[in-house]
Amino acid sequence: MKTNLAIEQNAPMYTADQSKALGLFLRQFKPAEISEAVGVASRTIQLWINKFNWKELRDDAPVELMMRQRIAYLLWLDQKHDEQLKELEFLLEQKRKRDEADEKRHRPSGRSDGERKRGRKPNKVKNDVSHITKEVLDEFREKTFFEYQKEIHRHKCNSELNEFRFYLKSRQIGLTYYFAYEAFEDAVLNGDNQVFLSASRKQSEIFKNYIRRFALEIGDVDLKGKDELQLSNGATFYFLSTNARTSQGFNGHVYFDEVFWIPKFGELDDYAGGMSIHDKYRTTYLSTPSTVAHEAYPKWQGKKELGIDVSHAALKNGSLGEDGIFRQIITIDDAIAKGATFFNMDKLRRKYPDKTVFDNLLRCVFLDDSASIFSLKALLACKTDSSLWKDVDHNKARPVGSAEVLVGYDPRGGGQGEGSDDAGLVVALKPKRKGGVFRLIERVRLKGSSYEQQAQAIKGITEKYNVVHLAIDVSGVGSAVAELVRKFYPSLIELDYSPEVKRMMVYKAREIINDGRLQFDGEWDDLVHSFLMIRQQTTKASNQVTFISNRSKVGSHADLAWASMHVMHWEPIDIHCEDDTTVSFF
Repeated sequence: MKTNLAIEQNAPMYTADQSKALGLFLRQFKPAEISEAVGVASRTIQLWINKFNWKELRDDAPVELMMRQRIAYLLWLDQKHDEQLKELEFLLEQKRKRDEADEKRHRPSGRSDGERKRGRKPNKVKNDVSHITKEVLDEFREKTFFEYQKEIHRHKCNSELNEFRFYLKSRQIGLTYYFAYEAFEDAVLNGDNQVFLSASRKQSEIFKNYIRRFALEIGDVDLKGKDELQLSNGATFYFLSTNARTSQGFNGHVYFDEVFWIPKFGELDDYAGGMSIHDKYRTTYLSTPSTVAHEAYPKWQGKKELGIDVSHAALKNGSLGEDGIFRQIITIDDAIAKGATFFNMDKLRRKYPDKTVFDNLLRCVFLDDSASIFSLKALLACKTDSSLWKDVDHNKARPVGSAEVLVGYDPRGGGQGEGSDDAGLVVALKPKRKGGVFRLIERVRLKGSSYEQQAQAIKGITEKYNVVHLAIDVSGVGSAVAELVRKFYPSLIELDYSPEVKRMMVYKAREIINDGRLQFDGEWDDLVHSFLMIRQQTTKASNQVTFISNRSKVGSHADLAWASMHVMHWEPIDIHCEDDTTVSFF
């Protein structure tokens, strides 16, 4: 896909690496430092500096050009950290102020503001897209998207299919990117409003950043607006998270993102359905699969009496059901067959060796959570908008200051081979009272790291936070990691997994989750998935009940769940007991 951005009319078209390198160079980084950060040879960095006259640009660069360059780079990034989102918002606001000041300086003198408002047109139209034509958009679409994305565009243009569309998709095949383009195209050409509903504010920001990127790349338009974007033709983009009460009062084409991971989908669908009630508006659902127990599954399956076939064989090329919903399944295999060039199946099979996990993430197979000890509905209810946590700021060196935190680490990675499991680490704010809420504020996954590297990662966490509880599983390879961690954190809690210990942790975690006392960011679907991997099993030797997570010698994806349970293990079994001591089984 095309990703370069033209920042100025006469500016070169930089690649992503060149944009990042320029940004670092303008901030006085040395070529060797840039080389290490970008992953490009030093001589290549020096070549770029000379070829594009970066030294002259740095020494004599207008603030405006530097600002636009940085904005373009941040817009290019698909996945942004919190600090990058805040920087982007700050730069866009600064640019708006500079544009307004520039416009004021160029107004003819001798006229009052009142006269200008009454009689003169402004020198510059905000978010002007009048020059973006259908031909320009068609050309961009044809050279940018793969065949399966172009097929979806043809569905959009077919009035018999486009009223309700539902796409079940593999992860990372570019449908969010495509639908942002579709909405941008429709808004520019038809002046229609576009409404995006996502599981969290951060996810809705992905749509917003894609649309800004299209405006820059296709029309050299720097879209201005904070919570919503309005084009010069009146079309408005609304970006909403999944609070049904805030989803009323808007109208337009509606896009429901990741519906199978949204809590209270039924309520939201009922409330928000009114936004596309006008005859000309479309409603589009898109998602990776979670479990058959999710509230959105009946809509996907259709009423049983209609007998709608939702198998991949029936929906590979899409099909319009008797209920008026057009459904299509696009697996990773389908995407590759229709042009996707950015996948390596061998690497993906090594990354997801467990067939259940592989099929769920990449082949659109729903999980059956009837076998899971944790409820999907309860887990989705734990999702929240972590940007509202005013006492957590990841832009700071110490995100929560001196506040006490709890850390859990599942070192199942083993650390020595390409096929080793992921290791998971979770950080939570210590509940402020008995029976309080565990707020998970950071998660880290390590793959293929040595014992020393794992210990160093944990040490970094202890330097970043005021850690008062650190628990590690030492029943396997974790004993080697624990030996290193004890050197800098002597009060380490070692959990020697046994059927009894695992039962106590799982039951305690389920109690906390079902009580709504666990909270984590709405984007953490990987954590939800991790909990759903845990199953109950009876041991063959002693016939005891224990819990497993579909582990094999080469892979596991419940690491974040076990790490989270190490955190929740801090709380006593009986929280109503007057004794504050946490009971641990070693």
